Amino acid sequence: RATQKEKMSKNHTLLVFLFSLFFTLNSSADYIDGQRAYASGDYGVAILEWTQVAEDGNARAQYNLGWMHANAKGTVQDFKEAIKWYSKSAEQGNVNAQYNLGNLYLRGQGAAQNDKLAFSWFIKAAEQGDAPAQYNLGRMYLLGKGDDENILEARFWIKQALENNDAYIGALAQQVWDDYKLGTY
Repeated sequence: RATQKEKMSKNHTLLVFLFSLFFTLNSSADYIDGQRAYASGDYGVAILEWTQVAEDGNARAQYNLGWMHANAKGTVQDFKEAIKWYSKSAEQGNVNAQYNLGNLYLRGQGAAQNDKLAFSWFIKAAEQGDAPAQYNLGRMYLLGKGDDENILEARFWIKQALENNDAYIGALAQQVWDDYKLGTY
């Protein structure tokens, strides 16, 4: 027979579970509300909805906010704010955020131009199979940007980009493959 203290402990555990379930469902609803608002062109509402869940750590919402700030959707273009949200998402493994963050550092948008940071984000995205990141990483190795010049690493990443079934990136990678005669290494 359960004691009063055991009953209270079970009730407390149940209450904690129900609250966590409520917040998870509420967070999911906010994300979906943001998707609906974005799809209907109500970017300001999408930002509000996604900001709530992004602050709670939702990587997809963080990526979306980064993208909206980088592309001036529902807000003024603000690359510093884009970096803030992309960074939070990228640190959780979001491949698109990693790639976009690499591009911002490569171009010096929202922060000082930084080949080493660009390289570090491109390699994370490239290792997850992102064709544009693989291509950029190969080019950076060819040019010695972000790391030492390394023709074998360049060859590896350009070949990955070639084999990635992305027609546009494949065409760019083929051009680099041919121009640098990477098939001879």
